Amino acid sequence: MMKITIFSRIKKFAADARKKSKDITLGEFTRSYADERHKEGEKMYEGRCGSILSMLKHLETFGGSNIPLKKVDVETVKQFIDYLRSAHDLHKNMKAPRKLSDSTIHLKVNILKSVLREAVRRGLLDENPFDLLPHSYRVKAQYRERTALTQEELIKLSETPCNTPELKEAFLLSCITGLRKSDILSLSIHDIEKCDDTYYIYKKMKKTQRWLRLPLPEEAHHILSKLHAKNGDTPYFFAHLSPHHLGEHLEVWLEDCCISDKHITFHSGRHTCATLLLTQGTDLYTIMRYLGHQNINTTQRYAHITNQMLSSATHLLNYQLKGLAAC
Repeated sequence: MMKITIFSRIKKFAADARKKSKDITLGEFTRSYADERHKEGEKMYEGRCGSILSMLKHLETFGGSNIPLKKVDVETVKQFIDYLRSAHDLHKNMKAPRKLSDSTIHLKVNILKSVLREAVRRGLLDENPFDLLPHSYRVKAQYRERTALTQEELIKLSETPCNTPELKEAFLLSCITGLRKSDILSLSIHDIEKCDDTYYIYKKMKKTQRWLRLPLPEEAHHILSKLHAKNGDTPYFFAHLSPHHLGEHLEVWLEDCCISDKHITFHSGRHTCATLLLTQGTDLYTIMRYLGHQNINTTQRYAHITNQMLSSATHLLNYQLKGLAAC
């Protein structure tokens, strides 16, 4: 009798779980999808999880989060894309909210596509509406050349005061070490080790979860020493620097430095590091290890040939071929 009762409870529990999964909304499924991709030690609005939750905010503003998952169709997707094309950034306290860029729209659409693909895989949706999407609704990422600062611009920027001093230290550190924003903001005294009079950053990178051991340049060591002395008890160098609105503060600082003809983001610090190493003659394999890349093809995208190098190559070729025209 007891066995029958236990079996009945298990059967009822399974039936309730199936019913609940069928009644789940698009917003609920998206949040659970984000939770499953949250890495240990990572803040909720960082990494892949953060990107999904950011898309979910727009989904809620659009009014699509309460739609039952099983009722999401191609019209839902089309209306959401139309919304994104006219939507503004949802960051709070922005002085002048800006419309979403093509690249941002492309990212959010692709995240929703991944969410719905997972729903199909789990049997919660018969087909992915994106498979039926008309060509006119295909969102393409706007190609933007990876921008970097020249050595002269970097020196000029370092000499220009910034309204957010810790942002200045963080960005310059990224330009010197090539570390990503997520690794800069989580950098602590425990990530620094000393061996044979040389300091190293020894840290697990947040994006790839791979360990990086990087000799610490003298200027970077100077920045970190100054921050550690100022921060007191906290082991984190940038404990008081909020990750929100860094782009806006960086933009103001760049304008104060009269650098406005380039699209510079915090990640441009990483591009700057790779480009400066390349212009100084560092080979791509060494740059690959310096940046913590697994594949040399990734490094080649970062280390684009600068105009200065192209100009130098042209002058060298002209010198070597001088006199050929007269032959």
